Amino acid sequence: MSDGRGLRGISAESAEAAALVPDLGSRVAAVGRAGLSRRQDWGYLSNIPQATAKPASAGCGALHVWSAFALLMTLMTVPLFSTVLPPLFDYPNHLARLYLLMEGGNAFYTVQWEPLPNLAQDLIVPSLAVLMPLALASKLFLVMVFGLITGGAIWLNRVATGAWRVWPLLAFLLLYNRIFLWGFVNYLFGIGVALGGMALWLALEPRRSWVRVLASSIVALLCYFSHIAALGFYALVILGVEARPAITELRARQWAVLGRRIATLGMQFVLPAALFLSYWRWTAVGEVSYADFWRKADLVFSVFDNYDRVFDVACFALFLCLLGWLAWTRRLALVPRLGWPICIVFTSYLLMPSQMYGGSGVDHRLPIAWFLLLIASSAPQFPSRRFAMAVAIVAGSMLVIRLVVIEHVWRQADEVYSADLIGIDALPRGIKLAVAIPPDAIHLVSVPEVHLSALAISRREAFVPTLFAYPGQQPIALQPSYAALADAAPPQLFWAGLTGGDAAEITQLLPVLQQYDYVALTGGGPVDVPPNRCLAKFYRQPSFEIFAVLHDPGCASTDG
Repeated sequence: MSDGRGLRGISAESAEAAALVPDLGSRVAAVGRAGLSRRQDWGYLSNIPQATAKPASAGCGALHVWSAFALLMTLMTVPLFSTVLPPLFDYPNHLARLYLLMEGGNAFYTVQWEPLPNLAQDLIVPSLAVLMPLALASKLFLVMVFGLITGGAIWLNRVATGAWRVWPLLAFLLLYNRIFLWGFVNYLFGIGVALGGMALWLALEPRRSWVRVLASSIVALLCYFSHIAALGFYALVILGVEARPAITELRARQWAVLGRRIATLGMQFVLPAALFLSYWRWTAVGEVSYADFWRKADLVFSVFDNYDRVFDVACFALFLCLLGWLAWTRRLALVPRLGWPICIVFTSYLLMPSQMYGGSGVDHRLPIAWFLLLIASSAPQFPSRRFAMAVAIVAGSMLVIRLVVIEHVWRQADEVYSADLIGIDALPRGIKLAVAIPPDAIHLVSVPEVHLSALAISRREAFVPTLFAYPGQQPIALQPSYAALADAAPPQLFWAGLTGGDAAEITQLLPVLQQYDYVALTGGGPVDVPPNRCLAKFYRQPSFEIFAVLHDPGCASTDG
Protein backbone atom coordinates (compact mmCIF):
# COMPACT_ATOMS: atom_id res chain seq x y z
CA MET A 1 0.00 0.00 0.00
CA SER A 2 2.98 2.30 0.49
CA ASP A 3 6.64 2.02 -0.43
CA GLY A 4 8.89 -0.45 1.28
CA ARG A 5 10.73 2.16 3.34
CA GLY A 6 7.54 3.33 5.03
CA LEU A 7 6.41 -0.19 5.78
CA ARG A 8 9.71 -1.23 7.29
CA GLY A 9 9.80 1.97 9.28
CA ILE A 10 6.45 1.45 10.92
CA SER A 11 7.25 -2.17 11.68
CA ALA A 12 10.45 -1.13 13.44
CA GLU A 13 8.66 1.65 15.33
CA SER A 14 5.93 -0.73 16.47
CA ALA A 15 8.48 -3.28 17.64
CA GLU A 16 10.39 -0.69 19.62
CA ALA A 17 7.28 0.73 21.22
CA ALA A 18 5.67 -2.57 22.06
CA ALA A 19 8.73 -3.59 24.03
CA LEU A 20 7.54 -1.11 26.65
CA VAL A 21 4.11 -2.72 27.02
CA PRO A 22 4.98 -5.02 29.96
CA ASP A 23 6.14 -2.06 32.09
CA LEU A 24 2.94 -1.58 34.03
CA GLY A 25 4.59 -0.09 37.10
CA SER A 26 5.36 -1.15 40.62
CA ARG A 27 2.02 0.20 41.81
CA VAL A 28 0.17 -2.03 39.37
CA ALA A 29 2.23 -5.03 40.43
CA ALA A 30 1.39 -4.39 44.05
CA VAL A 31 -2.30 -4.18 43.32
CA GLY A 32 -1.98 -7.30 41.15
CA ARG A 33 -0.64 -9.27 44.08
CA ALA A 34 -3.86 -8.53 45.89
CA GLY A 35 -5.62 -10.74 43.32
CA LEU A 36 -9.36 -10.21 43.09
CA SER A 37 -9.66 -8.82 46.60
CA ARG A 38 -10.97 -5.31 46.11
CA ARG A 39 -11.26 -2.39 43.68
CA GLN A 40 -9.23 0.73 44.48
CA ASP A 41 -9.39 3.84 42.32
CA TRP A 42 -11.56 3.89 39.16
CA GLY A 43 -8.72 5.21 37.00
CA TYR A 44 -6.16 2.51 37.71
CA LEU A 45 -5.77 -1.18 37.24
CA SER A 46 -6.86 -3.37 40.11
CA ASN A 47 -7.27 -7.10 40.77
CA ILE A 48 -4.59 -7.91 38.17
CA PRO A 49 -2.88 -11.25 38.83
CA GLN A 50 0.85 -11.13 39.52
CA ALA A 51 2.89 -11.31 36.34
CA THR A 52 5.74 -13.71 35.92
CA ALA A 53 8.15 -10.93 35.08
CA LYS A 54 8.17 -7.87 37.32
CA PRO A 55 7.17 -4.71 35.43
CA ALA A 56 9.87 -2.06 35.27
CA SER A 57 7.92 1.13 34.69
CA ALA A 58 4.42 2.52 34.51
CA GLY A 59 4.32 3.09 30.75
CA CYS A 60 6.17 4.45 27.77
CA GLY A 61 5.25 8.13 27.86
CA ALA A 62 2.84 10.26 25.87
CA LEU A 63 5.46 11.35 23.32
CA HIS A 64 6.20 7.77 22.26
CA VAL A 65 2.52 6.86 21.98
CA TRP A 66 1.42 9.92 20.02
CA SER A 67 4.46 9.78 17.76
CA ALA A 68 3.57 6.20 16.87
CA PHE A 69 -0.05 7.31 16.45
CA ALA A 70 0.95 10.01 13.96
CA LEU A 71 3.13 7.59 12.00
CA LEU A 72 0.43 4.92 11.87
CA MET A 73 -2.26 7.45 10.91
CA THR A 74 -0.10 8.60 8.00
CA LEU A 75 0.33 5.01 6.84
CA MET A 76 -3.35 4.09 7.24
CA THR A 77 -4.55 7.01 5.13
CA VAL A 78 -2.37 6.18 2.11
CA PRO A 79 -5.14 4.17 0.35
CA LEU A 80 -7.60 7.04 0.86
CA PHE A 81 -5.46 9.53 -1.03
CA SER A 82 -3.90 7.22 -3.59
CA THR A 83 -7.24 6.56 -5.32
CA VAL A 84 -9.84 8.75 -6.99
CA LEU A 85 -12.73 7.09 -5.19
CA PRO A 86 -12.40 4.84 -2.12
CA PRO A 87 -14.24 1.58 -2.98
CA LEU A 88 -16.64 1.69 -0.04
CA PHE A 89 -20.04 0.27 -0.97
CA ASP A 90 -22.21 3.30 -0.07
CA TYR A 91 -19.54 5.96 -0.62
CA PRO A 92 -20.68 7.28 -4.07
CA ASN A 93 -24.23 7.66 -2.77
CA HIS A 94 -23.00 9.58 0.26
CA LEU A 95 -20.86 11.80 -1.95
CA ALA A 96 -23.84 12.69 -4.14
CA ARG A 97 -25.95 13.59 -1.10
CA LEU A 98 -23.16 15.75 0.34
CA TYR A 99 -22.99 17.64 -2.96
CA LEU A 100 -26.70 18.41 -2.76
CA LEU A 101 -26.36 19.61 0.82
CA MET A 102 -23.51 21.87 -0.22
CA GLU A 103 -25.54 23.26 -3.14
CA GLY A 104 -28.80 23.57 -1.19
CA GLY A 105 -30.66 21.10 -3.43
CA ASN A 106 -31.69 21.43 -7.07
CA ALA A 107 -34.69 20.88 -9.36
CA PHE A 108 -34.91 17.20 -8.39
CA TYR A 109 -34.00 17.22 -4.69
CA THR A 110 -34.67 19.43 -1.72
CA VAL A 111 -32.78 19.85 1.55
CA GLN A 112 -34.81 19.17 4.70
CA TRP A 113 -32.76 19.58 7.85
CA GLU A 114 -34.11 17.76 10.90
CA PRO A 115 -32.49 16.53 14.14
CA LEU A 116 -31.84 13.07 12.69
CA PRO A 117 -29.56 10.54 14.42
CA ASN A 118 -27.36 10.08 11.34
CA LEU A 119 -25.80 13.41 10.46
CA ALA A 120 -22.05 13.30 11.14
CA GLN A 121 -21.00 13.41 7.49
CA ASP A 122 -23.81 15.75 6.52
CA LEU A 123 -22.82 18.38 9.07
CA ILE A 124 -19.04 18.20 8.71
CA VAL A 125 -18.22 17.56 5.04
CA PRO A 126 -20.26 20.38 3.42
CA SER A 127 -18.68 22.81 5.88
CA LEU A 128 -15.19 21.61 4.92
CA ALA A 129 -16.15 21.75 1.23
CA VAL A 130 -16.44 25.54 1.51
CA LEU A 131 -12.65 25.57 1.88
CA MET A 132 -11.63 22.71 -0.41
CA PRO A 133 -12.96 20.36 -3.12
CA LEU A 134 -15.79 18.11 -1.98
CA ALA A 135 -13.86 14.93 -2.80
CA LEU A 136 -11.00 16.01 -0.52
CA ALA A 137 -13.36 17.09 2.26
CA SER A 138 -15.08 13.71 2.16
CA LYS A 139 -11.74 11.89 2.40
CA LEU A 140 -10.72 14.09 5.33
CA PHE A 141 -13.88 12.95 7.09
CA LEU A 142 -12.66 9.35 6.71
CA VAL A 143 -9.35 10.45 8.25
CA MET A 144 -11.36 11.90 11.16
CA VAL A 145 -13.07 8.54 11.59
CA PHE A 146 -9.70 6.79 11.84
CA GLY A 147 -8.34 9.42 14.21
CA LEU A 148 -11.35 9.40 16.52
CA ILE A 149 -11.42 5.61 16.80
CA THR A 150 -7.73 5.13 17.51
CA GLY A 151 -7.31 8.34 19.51
CA GLY A 152 -10.38 7.50 21.60
CA ALA A 153 -9.01 4.01 22.33
CA ILE A 154 -5.62 5.46 23.35
CA TRP A 155 -7.12 8.09 25.65
CA LEU A 156 -9.58 5.69 27.26
CA ASN A 157 -6.73 3.26 27.93
CA ARG A 158 -4.69 6.08 29.48
CA VAL A 159 -7.48 7.21 31.77
CA ALA A 160 -8.48 3.66 32.74
CA THR A 161 -5.01 2.25 33.38
CA GLY A 162 -3.21 5.36 34.60
CA ALA A 163 -0.38 5.31 32.04
CA TRP A 164 0.31 5.84 28.37
CA ARG A 165 0.73 2.50 26.63
CA VAL A 166 1.47 1.19 23.17
CA TRP A 167 -1.10 -1.59 23.52
CA PRO A 168 -4.17 0.44 22.36
CA LEU A 169 -2.36 1.13 19.07
CA LEU A 170 -3.54 -2.37 18.22
CA ALA A 171 -6.79 -0.62 17.24
CA PHE A 172 -5.11 0.37 13.96
CA LEU A 173 -5.33 -3.27 12.89
CA LEU A 174 -9.13 -3.03 12.98
CA LEU A 175 -9.70 0.16 10.98
CA TYR A 176 -10.28 -1.45 7.58
CA ASN A 177 -13.11 -3.69 8.76
CA ARG A 178 -16.24 -4.90 6.98
CA ILE A 179 -18.40 -2.13 8.43
CA PHE A 180 -16.00 0.45 7.00
CA LEU A 181 -15.99 -1.25 3.60
CA TRP A 182 -19.80 -1.09 3.57
CA GLY A 183 -19.44 2.67 4.03
CA PHE A 184 -21.14 2.94 7.45
CA VAL A 185 -18.86 5.85 8.31
CA ASN A 186 -21.31 7.88 10.41
CA TYR A 187 -21.59 4.97 12.81
CA LEU A 188 -17.81 4.53 13.02
CA PHE A 189 -17.42 8.27 13.61
CA GLY A 190 -19.88 7.92 16.49
CA ILE A 191 -17.95 4.98 17.95
CA GLY A 192 -14.85 7.16 18.05
CA VAL A 193 -16.83 9.87 19.83
CA ALA A 194 -18.19 7.28 22.29
CA LEU A 195 -14.70 5.99 23.17
CA GLY A 196 -13.45 9.51 23.78
CA GLY A 197 -16.61 10.35 25.70
CA MET A 198 -16.09 7.33 27.93
CA ALA A 199 -12.58 8.53 28.74
CA LEU A 200 -13.97 11.99 29.52
CA TRP A 201 -16.66 10.50 31.77
CA LEU A 202 -14.03 8.69 33.84
CA ALA A 203 -11.59 11.58 33.88
CA LEU A 204 -14.22 13.99 35.23
CA GLU A 205 -15.39 11.72 38.04
CA PRO A 206 -13.55 13.71 40.75
CA ARG A 207 -15.00 16.99 39.44
CA ARG A 208 -18.27 18.66 40.38
CA SER A 209 -21.38 16.89 39.14
CA TRP A 210 -22.56 19.80 36.99
CA VAL A 211 -19.26 19.85 35.07
CA ARG A 212 -19.53 16.14 34.42
CA VAL A 213 -23.19 16.37 33.37
CA LEU A 214 -22.50 19.25 30.99
CA ALA A 215 -19.54 17.54 29.32
CA SER A 216 -21.23 14.14 29.07
CA SER A 217 -24.42 15.71 27.71
CA ILE A 218 -22.42 17.19 24.85
CA VAL A 219 -20.86 13.79 24.19
CA ALA A 220 -24.26 12.08 24.22
CA LEU A 221 -25.62 14.63 21.74
CA LEU A 222 -22.59 14.14 19.48
CA CYS A 223 -23.16 10.38 19.57
CA TYR A 224 -26.85 10.86 18.75
CA PHE A 225 -26.18 13.10 15.76
CA SER A 226 -23.43 10.75 14.56
CA HIS A 227 -25.58 7.61 14.58
CA ILE A 228 -28.27 6.18 16.84
CA ALA A 229 -26.35 2.90 17.19
CA ALA A 230 -23.31 4.83 18.43
CA LEU A 231 -25.48 6.45 21.10
CA GLY A 232 -26.72 2.99 22.08
CA PHE A 233 -23.14 1.74 22.44
CA TYR A 234 -22.18 4.77 24.53
CA ALA A 235 -25.21 4.29 26.79
CA LEU A 236 -24.40 0.60 27.32
CA VAL A 237 -20.82 1.41 28.29
CA ILE A 238 -21.82 4.19 30.68
CA LEU A 239 -24.39 1.89 32.27
CA GLY A 240 -21.79 -0.83 32.72
CA VAL A 241 -19.24 1.53 34.23
CA GLU A 242 -21.68 2.81 36.84
CA ALA A 243 -23.33 -0.53 37.58
CA ARG A 244 -20.64 -1.91 39.89
CA PRO A 245 -20.33 1.07 42.26
CA ALA A 246 -24.12 1.53 42.17
CA ILE A 247 -24.64 -2.05 43.36
CA THR A 248 -22.12 -1.48 46.16
CA GLU A 249 -23.97 1.67 47.24
CA LEU A 250 -27.29 -0.15 47.03
CA ARG A 251 -26.07 -2.94 49.31
CA ALA A 252 -24.69 -0.37 51.74
CA ARG A 253 -27.98 1.55 51.59
CA GLN A 254 -26.20 4.75 50.69
CA TRP A 255 -29.35 6.20 49.16
CA ALA A 256 -28.16 9.78 48.76
CA VAL A 257 -24.94 8.74 47.02
CA LEU A 258 -26.80 6.26 44.81
CA GLY A 259 -29.39 8.87 43.88
CA ARG A 260 -26.70 11.37 42.86
CA ARG A 261 -25.01 8.70 40.76
CA ILE A 262 -28.21 7.79 38.94
CA ALA A 263 -29.11 11.44 38.38
CA THR A 264 -25.65 12.28 37.04
CA LEU A 265 -25.73 9.25 34.75
CA GLY A 266 -29.23 9.83 33.45
CA MET A 267 -29.23 13.58 32.89
CA GLN A 268 -26.84 13.36 29.92
CA PHE A 269 -29.38 11.28 28.00
CA VAL A 270 -32.42 13.51 28.56
CA LEU A 271 -32.08 15.60 25.39
CA PRO A 272 -30.98 12.72 23.12
CA ALA A 273 -33.88 10.66 24.45
CA ALA A 274 -36.36 13.44 23.70
CA LEU A 275 -34.98 13.82 20.18
CA PHE A 276 -35.06 10.07 19.66
CA LEU A 277 -38.67 9.72 20.82
CA SER A 278 -39.82 12.47 18.47
CA TYR A 279 -37.90 10.79 15.66
CA TRP A 280 -39.06 7.29 16.61
CA ARG A 281 -42.78 8.03 16.46
CA TRP A 282 -42.85 8.36 12.69
CA THR A 283 -39.89 6.18 11.63
CA ALA A 284 -40.56 3.01 13.66
CA VAL A 285 -41.84 0.97 10.75
CA GLY A 286 -41.00 -2.54 9.68
CA GLU A 287 -40.43 -5.72 11.62
CA VAL A 288 -37.91 -7.20 14.00
CA SER A 289 -36.21 -10.33 12.68
CA TYR A 290 -33.26 -12.53 13.62
CA ALA A 291 -30.80 -14.27 11.32
CA ASP A 292 -29.44 -17.74 12.09
CA PHE A 293 -27.56 -17.60 15.39
CA TRP A 294 -24.43 -19.17 13.89
CA ARG A 295 -24.06 -15.99 11.84
CA LYS A 296 -22.99 -14.21 15.02
CA ALA A 297 -19.60 -15.95 14.76
CA ASP A 298 -19.09 -14.73 11.20
CA LEU A 299 -20.00 -11.19 12.23
CA VAL A 300 -17.28 -11.28 14.89
CA PHE A 301 -14.83 -12.11 12.09
CA SER A 302 -16.01 -8.97 10.26
CA VAL A 303 -13.46 -6.89 12.18
CA PHE A 304 -10.74 -8.44 9.99
CA ASP A 305 -12.72 -9.31 6.86
CA ASN A 306 -11.26 -7.50 3.84
CA TYR A 307 -10.32 -9.03 0.51
CA ASP A 308 -8.19 -12.16 1.03
CA ARG A 309 -10.23 -14.64 3.04
CA VAL A 310 -7.34 -17.01 3.86
CA PHE A 311 -5.05 -14.22 5.04
CA ASP A 312 -7.84 -12.42 6.91
CA VAL A 313 -8.82 -15.61 8.73
CA ALA A 314 -5.18 -16.21 9.67
CA CYS A 315 -4.88 -12.65 11.03
CA PHE A 316 -8.10 -13.01 12.99
CA ALA A 317 -6.97 -16.37 14.41
CA LEU A 318 -3.66 -14.86 15.57
CA PHE A 319 -5.51 -11.92 17.10
CA LEU A 320 -7.89 -14.21 19.00
CA CYS A 321 -5.03 -16.49 20.08
CA LEU A 322 -3.18 -13.52 21.55
CA LEU A 323 -6.23 -12.30 23.47
CA GLY A 324 -7.15 -15.84 24.51
CA TRP A 325 -3.66 -16.63 25.76
CA LEU A 326 -3.48 -13.37 27.71
CA ALA A 327 -6.86 -14.05 29.28
CA TRP A 328 -6.07 -17.71 30.05
CA THR A 329 -2.76 -16.84 31.72
CA ARG A 330 -4.29 -13.89 33.56
CA ARG A 331 -2.07 -11.42 31.74
CA LEU A 332 -4.78 -9.45 29.91
CA ALA A 333 -5.17 -7.16 32.93
CA LEU A 334 -8.66 -5.83 32.34
CA VAL A 335 -9.68 -2.76 34.29
CA PRO A 336 -12.49 -4.06 36.57
CA ARG A 337 -14.58 -0.91 36.17
CA LEU A 338 -14.68 -1.59 32.42
CA GLY A 339 -15.25 -5.33 32.73
CA TRP A 340 -18.98 -4.83 33.17
CA PRO A 341 -19.34 -2.73 29.99
CA ILE A 342 -17.46 -5.40 28.03
CA CYS A 343 -19.88 -8.07 29.24
CA ILE A 344 -22.96 -5.91 28.69
CA VAL A 345 -21.99 -4.93 25.13
CA PHE A 346 -21.20 -8.54 24.18
CA THR A 347 -24.45 -9.81 25.69
CA SER A 348 -26.37 -7.12 23.81
CA TYR A 349 -24.69 -8.26 20.61
CA LEU A 350 -25.84 -11.85 21.17
CA LEU A 351 -29.42 -10.73 21.85
CA MET A 352 -29.66 -8.10 19.11
CA PRO A 353 -31.73 -8.81 15.95
CA SER A 354 -30.38 -8.44 12.44
CA GLN A 355 -33.36 -6.36 11.22
CA MET A 356 -35.23 -3.86 13.37
CA TYR A 357 -37.85 -1.31 12.28
CA GLY A 358 -36.39 -0.68 8.84
CA GLY A 359 -32.78 -0.84 9.98
CA SER A 360 -30.72 -3.61 8.40
CA GLY A 361 -27.62 -5.26 9.80
CA VAL A 362 -28.33 -3.97 13.31
CA ASP A 363 -26.15 -6.56 15.05
CA HIS A 364 -23.42 -6.29 12.39
CA ARG A 365 -22.17 -3.05 13.92
CA LEU A 366 -21.35 -4.11 17.48
CA PRO A 367 -18.36 -6.47 17.06
CA ILE A 368 -15.97 -3.71 15.99
CA ALA A 369 -17.11 -1.52 18.90
CA TRP A 370 -16.70 -4.42 21.34
CA PHE A 371 -13.16 -5.24 20.24
CA LEU A 372 -12.13 -1.59 20.43
CA LEU A 373 -13.55 -1.39 23.95
CA LEU A 374 -11.71 -4.58 24.93
CA ILE A 375 -8.39 -3.20 23.67
CA ALA A 376 -8.92 0.16 25.37
CA SER A 377 -9.85 -1.52 28.67
CA SER A 378 -6.76 -3.70 29.07
CA ALA A 379 -3.04 -3.44 29.74
CA PRO A 380 -1.46 -6.84 29.11
CA GLN A 381 1.61 -7.98 31.03
CA PHE A 382 3.95 -9.90 28.76
CA PRO A 383 6.56 -12.26 30.24
CA SER A 384 9.51 -10.27 28.88
CA ARG A 385 10.56 -7.46 26.59
CA ARG A 386 11.62 -10.01 23.99
CA PHE A 387 8.17 -11.56 24.01
CA ALA A 388 6.55 -8.12 23.71
CA MET A 389 8.81 -7.27 20.79
CA ALA A 390 7.86 -10.52 19.06
CA VAL A 391 4.17 -9.63 19.44
CA ALA A 392 4.87 -6.15 18.06
CA ILE A 393 6.73 -7.55 15.05
CA VAL A 394 3.91 -9.97 14.24
CA ALA A 395 1.27 -7.25 14.65
CA GLY A 396 3.31 -4.82 12.56
CA SER A 397 3.80 -7.43 9.83
CA MET A 398 0.07 -8.17 9.78
CA LEU A 399 -0.70 -4.48 9.48
CA VAL A 400 1.78 -3.96 6.65
CA ILE A 401 0.58 -6.96 4.63
CA ARG A 402 -3.08 -6.02 5.12
CA LEU A 403 -2.38 -2.50 3.88
CA VAL A 404 -0.49 -3.83 0.87
CA VAL A 405 -3.48 -6.03 -0.02
CA ILE A 406 -5.90 -3.13 0.48
CA GLU A 407 -3.78 -0.79 -1.64
CA HIS A 408 -3.57 -3.38 -4.43
CA VAL A 409 -7.34 -3.93 -4.49
CA TRP A 410 -8.10 -0.22 -4.25
CA ARG A 411 -5.79 0.53 -7.18
CA GLN A 412 -7.66 -2.05 -9.26
CA ALA A 413 -10.96 -0.48 -8.21
CA ASP A 414 -9.60 2.93 -9.15
CA GLU A 415 -8.98 1.75 -12.70
CA VAL A 416 -12.56 0.47 -12.96
CA TYR A 417 -14.04 3.63 -11.49
CA SER A 418 -11.96 5.90 -13.72
CA ALA A 419 -13.33 4.09 -16.78
CA ASP A 420 -16.92 4.16 -15.50
CA LEU A 421 -16.73 7.88 -14.73
CA ILE A 422 -15.87 8.60 -18.36
CA GLY A 423 -19.34 7.34 -19.28
CA ILE A 424 -21.01 9.34 -16.52
CA ASP A 425 -19.17 12.52 -17.53
CA ALA A 426 -20.30 12.04 -21.15
CA LEU A 427 -23.98 12.36 -20.15
CA PRO A 428 -25.78 15.63 -20.88
CA ARG A 429 -26.44 17.86 -17.88
CA GLY A 430 -29.81 17.81 -16.17
CA ILE A 431 -30.92 14.39 -17.48
CA LYS A 432 -32.94 11.72 -15.69
CA LEU A 433 -30.89 8.54 -15.26
CA ALA A 434 -32.65 5.28 -14.37
CA VAL A 435 -30.63 2.58 -12.63
CA ALA A 436 -30.89 -1.18 -13.16
CA ILE A 437 -29.25 -3.58 -10.70
CA PRO A 438 -29.74 -7.33 -10.20
CA PRO A 439 -31.67 -8.56 -7.14
CA ASP A 440 -28.55 -10.05 -5.54
CA ALA A 441 -26.32 -6.99 -6.05
CA ILE A 442 -26.49 -5.75 -2.44
CA HIS A 443 -23.47 -7.58 -1.11
CA LEU A 444 -19.88 -6.64 -0.46
CA VAL A 445 -17.42 -7.08 -3.35
CA SER A 446 -13.92 -5.77 -3.92
CA VAL A 447 -15.07 -3.24 -6.57
CA PRO A 448 -18.62 -2.16 -5.68
CA GLU A 449 -20.40 -0.32 -8.51
CA VAL A 450 -24.03 -0.48 -7.38
CA HIS A 451 -24.13 3.17 -6.27
CA LEU A 452 -21.70 4.57 -8.82
CA SER A 453 -24.53 5.98 -10.95
CA ALA A 454 -25.41 8.37 -8.11
CA LEU A 455 -22.31 10.39 -8.98
CA ALA A 456 -24.21 11.67 -12.02
CA ILE A 457 -25.99 13.90 -9.48
CA SER A 458 -22.82 15.76 -8.55
CA ARG A 459 -21.05 15.52 -11.91
CA ARG A 460 -23.95 16.11 -14.31
CA GLU A 461 -26.76 17.63 -12.20
CA ALA A 462 -28.83 14.54 -13.03
CA PHE A 463 -31.82 12.90 -11.39
CA VAL A 464 -30.89 9.43 -10.08
CA PRO A 465 -33.71 7.59 -8.25
CA THR A 466 -31.38 5.44 -6.09
CA LEU A 467 -30.03 8.35 -4.03
CA PHE A 468 -30.39 7.75 -0.29
CA ALA A 469 -33.24 10.14 0.53
CA TYR A 470 -35.35 8.17 3.00
CA PRO A 471 -37.64 10.05 5.43
CA GLY A 472 -36.13 10.11 8.89
CA GLN A 473 -32.71 8.93 7.70
CA GLN A 474 -31.19 11.65 5.51
CA PRO A 475 -31.70 15.44 5.29
CA ILE A 476 -32.44 15.14 1.57
CA ALA A 477 -35.84 14.50 -0.02
CA LEU A 478 -36.98 14.03 -3.61
CA GLN A 479 -39.28 16.62 -5.08
CA PRO A 480 -42.82 15.09 -5.00
CA SER A 481 -43.12 14.38 -8.73
CA TYR A 482 -39.70 12.74 -8.86
CA ALA A 483 -40.38 10.75 -5.69
CA ALA A 484 -43.36 9.24 -7.50
CA LEU A 485 -41.16 8.46 -10.49
CA ALA A 486 -38.57 6.78 -8.28
CA ASP A 487 -41.27 4.65 -6.62
CA ALA A 488 -42.84 3.62 -9.93
CA ALA A 489 -40.19 1.02 -10.73
CA PRO A 490 -37.32 -0.14 -8.47
CA PRO A 491 -33.85 -0.80 -9.93
CA GLN A 492 -34.37 -4.58 -9.71
CA LEU A 493 -37.45 -4.34 -11.95
CA PHE A 494 -35.51 -2.38 -14.55
CA TRP A 495 -32.82 -5.06 -14.48
CA ALA A 496 -35.32 -7.90 -14.87
CA GLY A 497 -37.12 -6.19 -17.74
CA LEU A 498 -34.06 -5.06 -19.66
CA THR A 499 -32.19 -8.36 -19.38
CA GLY A 500 -35.08 -10.53 -20.57
CA GLY A 501 -38.01 -10.25 -18.18
CA ASP A 502 -41.45 -11.70 -18.78
CA ALA A 503 -44.30 -9.84 -20.46
CA ALA A 504 -45.81 -8.57 -17.20
CA GLU A 505 -42.51 -7.02 -16.10
CA ILE A 506 -41.97 -5.38 -19.47
CA THR A 507 -45.53 -4.02 -19.49
CA GLN A 508 -44.88 -2.30 -16.17
CA LEU A 509 -41.40 -1.19 -17.13
CA LEU A 510 -41.72 0.52 -20.51
CA PRO A 511 -44.08 3.42 -19.63
CA VAL A 512 -41.89 4.28 -16.63
CA LEU A 513 -38.66 3.98 -18.61
CA GLN A 514 -40.00 6.49 -21.14
CA GLN A 515 -39.93 9.14 -18.40
CA TYR A 516 -36.14 8.79 -18.15
CA ASP A 517 -33.46 9.91 -20.62
CA TYR A 518 -30.85 7.25 -19.91
CA VAL A 519 -30.55 3.99 -17.98
CA ALA A 520 -27.42 2.54 -16.36
CA LEU A 521 -27.00 -1.20 -15.78
CA THR A 522 -24.52 -1.95 -13.03
CA GLY A 523 -23.69 -4.28 -10.17
CA GLY A 524 -24.15 -7.54 -12.06
CA GLY A 525 -21.01 -8.05 -14.09
CA PRO A 526 -20.99 -8.41 -17.89
CA VAL A 527 -24.51 -8.82 -19.29
CA ASP A 528 -25.98 -8.89 -22.79
CA VAL A 529 -29.08 -6.74 -23.12
CA PRO A 530 -31.44 -8.16 -25.77
CA PRO A 531 -32.00 -5.87 -28.79
CA ASN A 532 -34.57 -3.22 -27.97
CA ARG A 533 -35.61 -0.46 -30.33
CA CYS A 534 -36.40 1.72 -27.33
CA LEU A 535 -32.72 1.78 -26.25
CA ALA A 536 -29.52 2.89 -27.94
CA LYS A 537 -26.05 1.96 -26.69
CA PHE A 538 -24.31 4.95 -25.15
CA TYR A 539 -21.37 3.65 -23.08
CA ARG A 540 -20.15 0.18 -22.22
CA GLN A 541 -17.70 -1.26 -19.71
CA PRO A 542 -17.60 -4.91 -18.57
CA SER A 543 -19.78 -4.25 -15.52
CA PHE A 544 -21.19 -0.78 -16.21
CA GLU A 545 -23.36 0.07 -19.21
CA ILE A 546 -25.38 3.14 -20.15
CA PHE A 547 -28.17 3.17 -22.72
CA ALA A 548 -29.99 6.17 -24.12
CA VAL A 549 -33.77 5.89 -23.89
CA LEU A 550 -35.44 6.53 -27.28
CA HIS A 551 -38.70 8.41 -26.84
CA ASP A 552 -40.78 6.60 -29.40
CA PRO A 553 -44.57 6.34 -28.86
CA GLY A 554 -44.35 2.64 -29.66
CA CYS A 555 -42.00 2.10 -26.71
CA ALA A 556 -44.79 2.76 -24.22
CA SER A 557 -46.28 -0.68 -24.90
CA THR A 558 -45.04 -4.23 -25.25
CA ASP A 559 -45.60 -4.00 -29.00
CA GLY A 560 -42.50 -1.82 -29.19
